[in-house]
Amino acid sequence: MDWNDPLIAPFWAASEREQLVTCCCKNCALDIWYPENQCSQCGGNTTWRELGKSARLLSWTTVRRQINGAFEVPYTPAIVVPDDAPTVQLVTQLFLSEGQTPYCDMPLELIFRTLKPLQGEPFIAPVYREYRT
Repeated sequence: MDWNDPLIAPFWAASEREQLVTCCCKNCALDIWYPENQCSQCGGNTTWRELGKSARLLSWTTVRRQINGAFEVPYTPAIVVPDDAPTVQLVTQLFLSEGQTPYCDMPLELIFRTLKPLQGEPFIAPVYREYRT
């Protein structure tokens, strides 16, 4: 991963500060993911805005057999929709409590974890767990 790519570097810099940000249009306020320099809706320039901690689970799978060698198995990649950015679908990982089964539209909360790929350097990433009251 190119951490210094100017298009995505602000996302990873925010993650280091334990903040989740998304790209958005300065003109029409459309949230845009994956980041772009210009809005596909109105052509405006983009910027970054911080998101809150709540989201809903859209999709997931649990990887139990080593396929690409990125992470130690098992792990659960997922697609989540932040509550305050309903047009955004983030690819992330789920970290659920033992015995907790994921389900569609499950309420989630943002946490940050250091992920350690089997190759490459560890990095801080926004991930999700079940919402805890």
